[in-house]
Amino acid sequence: MTTDGPGPWWKRRRSRIRAQWPTRLPGIRFCARGTLTYQAQADAKAGDTATTRAAARLALDELGRGITQNHMPEQLTTAQEGLTLAAAHWHTPKGAPGLWLKAHITLLLTEQDAIRAQRYQDAIREVTLQIAQEHERRERFRHAVFSSPDATRIWWLDRHLDALESLDWDLFKEKILPLVGAADDIQSKAERIAHTLLHIWEKLGNDPGQHARFTATVHTVLDQMGWNDAPAWPVVGEPSADDSAESVRDDGAEPGPVAQAGAA
Repeated sequence: MTTDGPGPWWKRRRSRIRAQWPTRLPGIRFCARGTLTYQAQADAKAGDTATTRAAARLALDELGRGITQNHMPEQLTTAQEGLTLAAAHWHTPKGAPGLWLKAHITLLLTEQDAIRAQRYQDAIREVTLQIAQEHERRERFRHAVFSSPDATRIWWLDRHLDALESLDWDLFKEKILPLVGAADDIQSKAERIAHTLLHIWEKLGNDPGQHARFTATVHTVLDQMGWNDAPAWPVVGEPSADDSAESVRDDGAEPGPVAQAGAA
């Protein structure tokens, strides 16, 4: 007489299972309790019962460990369902032809392991919260300080209000301003152009010949580019338009046409 199993029911053997299988969290294990049912091939000898039982228990242990070690302690229910699907029906373990087994196993956590697992989760939660808060703080700081070059300059100035003599704008432009993401703002471009022109002015010195040659070169470039409306390059020893107008007003005379001085 046979049933839905691999052979006659009277050839089946049962064994009580008590084992500890690892979780994904080191040092914490699932306790396995249940019944193992196994049966060897029909031509197995009676004296091989112990060998068959050992093979069945080892196969079940390998199956259970392979499932539980992929689950955290709080995933007890998921591990239980996975083990039930894998072991509740008759099957032949890999590498053990002729051996059939099935098992009904219940997984549980001891009170001590449940406490340890909860402590671990609390520690993870606290660290995760700290990281999230730090990330939020940095994001708010970035949006408040590095949203624009002007906002960054105000923040830099505010940090040095108590020691303005230590205010280092060169360090700011070299280290801080590139973090804004828009370091090429109008003021930065104007400063670079001003530094370039100042460098040229210092190179020319007080030599009228140098100034004349440079002025002629500038006029040639402006003519070729079609920029004839650009202001004229100042000449050494010649007062600027603003200075000329101011001197005329101080003398009480009528202000003359300032543009003529530049043209001369």
